[in-house]
Amino acid sequence: KKAIIDPSLFKYKVQPIKKELYETVIVKASQLSRRKHLFSRDRLKLFLKQHCEPHDGVIKTKATSIAKYNLAEQNFSYFFPDDPPTFIFSPASRRRGRPPKRASNSLEDEIPAKRNTQGNKSKVAREKTRFQKQKE
Repeated sequence: KKAIIDPSLFKYKVQPIKKELYETVIVKASQLSRRKHLFSRDRLKLFLKQHCEPHDGVIKTKATSIAKYNLAEQNFSYFFPDDPPTFIFSPASRRRGRPPKRASNSLEDEIPAKRNTQGNKSKVAREKTRFQKQKE
């Protein structure tokens, strides 16, 4: 495996927006910065809404953004100097997010209790006997 490259060693080619007024410059990493409130959570959400869409539980880049920024012609090494990461597969969990909050006592009193039907009673009895057999 290759050693990780120190980010302070990078040099960046900065291209101006108005090319007729300015020329392209190469700068060190320490010379680059952004204003404090330029990047925010809301701007990130807007960026993701404009350029990404969910497909089968995976967030993917929209086709329009791929075409506009020529992303199909690029690969991982164009953006990052190190080897691509290897992800270990883990199955998706069935539950997502936090478990629901329990209702307060006053609300529980108002909700009618579920009545046990004959089918539910037999189901419960079968489960009990099954668990007792497993213990033995």
